[in-house]
Amino acid sequence: MDLIKVNPKDIIFALDIGTRTVIGTVGIVRDKKFHIVAESCIEHEERAMLDGQIHDINLVAAAVHKVKSQLEESLGFSLSKVAIAAAGRFLKTATVKGTMEIDPYVEIDKDIIRSIELTAVKLAEEKVNKQSFGKLYCVGFSVKSYYLNGYVISNLLSHKGENIAAEVIATFLPRTVVDSLYAVMDKVDLEVINLTLEPIAAMEAVIPSNLRLLNLALVDIGAGTSDIAISSKDTVSAYGMVPMAGDEVTELIAQNYLVDFNTAERIKRECSVKEKVSFIDVIGLENEIDGNEILEFIQPIVSKIGKEIAKNVIELNGGKSPNAIFLVGGGAHTPGIKEVLAKELNLPAQRIAIKGREAVVECECINKELGSTGVTVLGIALVSVKRLGHDFIDVTLNDKIVSLFNSHTHTVMDVMLQAGINPKTLIGKNGKNIKFTLNGTKRVAFGTLGTNAAIEINKKPASIDAEVREGDCIIISYAKDGKNASAKAMDYIHNLHSISFFVNDIITNLEPVVTINNNRANIETAILEGDEITIVYPSTLKEYIQFFREENKNVKFYVGNEQIQDSYVINEGDRIFIIEELSLKNNEIAMDNKEICCDNKEICSEENKEDKKTYEIEFVVIVNNKSITLKNKEKYVFIDVFDYIDFDLSYPKGNLVLMLNGNKAGYYDNLKTGDIIDIYWE
Repeated sequence: MDLIKVNPKDIIFALDIGTRTVIGTVGIVRDKKFHIVAESCIEHEERAMLDGQIHDINLVAAAVHKVKSQLEESLGFSLSKVAIAAAGRFLKTATVKGTMEIDPYVEIDKDIIRSIELTAVKLAEEKVNKQSFGKLYCVGFSVKSYYLNGYVISNLLSHKGENIAAEVIATFLPRTVVDSLYAVMDKVDLEVINLTLEPIAAMEAVIPSNLRLLNLALVDIGAGTSDIAISSKDTVSAYGMVPMAGDEVTELIAQNYLVDFNTAERIKRECSVKEKVSFIDVIGLENEIDGNEILEFIQPIVSKIGKEIAKNVIELNGGKSPNAIFLVGGGAHTPGIKEVLAKELNLPAQRIAIKGREAVVECECINKELGSTGVTVLGIALVSVKRLGHDFIDVTLNDKIVSLFNSHTHTVMDVMLQAGINPKTLIGKNGKNIKFTLNGTKRVAFGTLGTNAAIEINKKPASIDAEVREGDCIIISYAKDGKNASAKAMDYIHNLHSISFFVNDIITNLEPVVTINNNRANIETAILEGDEITIVYPSTLKEYIQFFREENKNVKFYVGNEQIQDSYVINEGDRIFIIEELSLKNNEIAMDNKEICCDNKEICSEENKEDKKTYEIEFVVIVNNKSITLKNKEKYVFIDVFDYIDFDLSYPKGNLVLMLNGNKAGYYDNLKTGDIIDIYWE
């Protein structure tokens, strides 16, 4: 490509700052491909980076400046903007299980599932925060398992239950990592137009989006770290990092054969392709070692690295091996690493492939000699092209700006997570029900229904899975819980009508009778969980006596002149009179004129009447202002008066009043001559 015709405004400058090398690539997009026009690759003069982490900002800045200067000299113009990537080493991963109580009568929908996922991710963030400080960006998560009522289930959708749970593995990037990268760029006068993650970049380069429907794993084995990315269901679902890579092998060779780091690196590369490997050690002696001997020596550390990578791949992929593994990075050529991974992941050897630059179909490369080492920088460029220069996107959530790390397509759920919104605000709980028994039948008083959160993006209805873009305005009307059931006995009385009637001319109402747990209760009494309610609608005399009277002995009930029985149905307006049952004189008094004669118990005949003892005592009392003389008895009580007056007790006309000398009297109060008696109906 003719460099003179390249417009500086159209170029993309990508930098891959690795543990050992800094690679710079400049290209332009034409015919839907990224065409490289210039490249530069140098090694750090000193170990300014360890395991992908910047330890000396000035030394790293010096290396970046050298790459930048070489590219500018080749291009003939200055570079001012750059796309970079953060190493996977900085990713913080946590596995947690989040639980949530739900309404057992409501089917589980997508919003409920997203809410439990968000709950688990928040718990993961809290777990990571205990180990590090500063702001965190969630760059991805995957669900390992769902649970319904404590049991594992593959899909929660449309089920019902009392509690659900989700176990997730979530990955976060600390903001401090971003700041250190930006510090290096500031020192070399470069403006960052896009920041991604190295495993995302490698995935973008090697695994096209149309293949991400498959469950694949990409492992970028660098010098200090091995970055892992998992693709599934058209997205990058999980990220991880193993703090072991090619340098582990190189350092072991250097220590064993007494050589410098660069010589050890050469020995590592040559031992698998040459029968004999020659080198000069630090003492100055020439050595020639059999390649197989070196391979045998490094096998334990290679096996250790491979096992650790395989273990993390399985964990990130939900406890199972992916369908295939793609390896990139300089460490991908470590002798024996493919074989160890195939064994540990139980995959055929042909399903583990090392991908070089030739596999990046969306790029046209000038130099393919960099092989798998130069893959990540191409991915950084491709990600930058797609994201149009944004490493963070800003959206507005309920009038507050939320910044999201532009690592993948974001949804409303990601915004809520970054804003620290409690996932419980998404799902409205129905009010609690009250279960009780009414007249022997099980009943339920239902609480009111809760309302779920309503989401709008740019004033249009949306869901929690809706994609968000730079500048979007999101409004969430949070869920509202339903009210708990508040039942009263009166709510279950189907007929509140009462029967009004008179008892001894006093108006009385025959109303429904409520008992709660065998105790009489007011109809306004609140019903509680487990209560046993009985509601009776009294209508007969027996029910009136049972529920509304306390003293019922020695009384009779009349309507008009007729005595009524327990089965009598009380009607509206009835006039009922209650009369105490009178022991009208002892029936045996009739024997006053008889006398038991003689010691032999014979009853004296009519002829012996003249010998009967009689009483000549007379009592004079005033009854209702009239003088009455009581005769022929030695002792009189109040009830005896009725034998001497005309007073009809058979037809009650109210409450019977008995007065003796101005005081209330009883039937069996003793009388004496001169007493003043009043008897009347009230």
